[in-house]
Amino acid sequence: MQFLLFCTPKFDPPNPPHLKSWLPDNAWASCQSLISIELFEQFSNHLEKEAPSRFKDWYNELTPETEKLPLDWKKLESMPFEKLLVIRSLRPDRITTALDNFIRKTLPKGDDFVDCDSTLSFNDVVLSAYWDSNTITPIYFILSAGANPVRDVEDLARSQSLDPKKMLHPVAPGEGQDVVANNKLDIGHREGHWVMLQNVHLMPDFLTELEKKLELYAAEGSNPGFRLFLSSDPNNAIPIGLLEKSIKLTNEPPQGLRANMKRAITFF
Repeated sequence: MQFLLFCTPKFDPPNPPHLKSWLPDNAWASCQSLISIELFEQFSNHLEKEAPSRFKDWYNELTPETEKLPLDWKKLESMPFEKLLVIRSLRPDRITTALDNFIRKTLPKGDDFVDCDSTLSFNDVVLSAYWDSNTITPIYFILSAGANPVRDVEDLARSQSLDPKKMLHPVAPGEGQDVVANNKLDIGHREGHWVMLQNVHLMPDFLTELEKKLELYAAEGSNPGFRLFLSSDPNNAIPIGLLEKSIKLTNEPPQGLRANMKRAITFF
């Protein structure tokens, strides 16, 4: 596991001249580290002397993680974790895909761990977070480009038959707004309303006070309908304790055509 995570290369001995034309120095150095692991003692020797051309063919595959290795190393097809170590050494660009495949095949319901909520719209994700939340567990939106969590929370309120104009109290940072925020929190705590504090990274001093207030609410017992929503940019000023007790959500733009298509479809 340490090797899979860090793969510290060893640059002695140097990459042989007949391998340099296709095998990067870093890949060779990673193999020198790999051979210190039991089972792989002969790997670099086989790569260098026994079948360099066959290893080259494997290396040049578009998806080497799905192809059998040369020589006796094809036995790694039945040892998927050990095969990951070879991919980590020779083709680190493919390790993310290889890990996805490993999780899908190895863990019960592995697809669920890899796909997570990629088949859900963001509204579905927010609803799922709402069911996991309670009066002392805020829902924390970490802002990304184009995100509008206020609208998402308003939609959530309507889905729960709540009127956002009466039951949802959004508070934006500004001079004197900490007093307003405390007032809205007390109302929500007593009467079961929802409170949304926006861009709280601009109110770092207030956040320490908020942590204490939530502890007090927990001791007193809030109205069961009370919910707190927070939003902020990623920021070091956010107290760790507040982050730990919150359900954290972000709506990152998807990467790649497949992910964009899947998100587009979920909006329908």
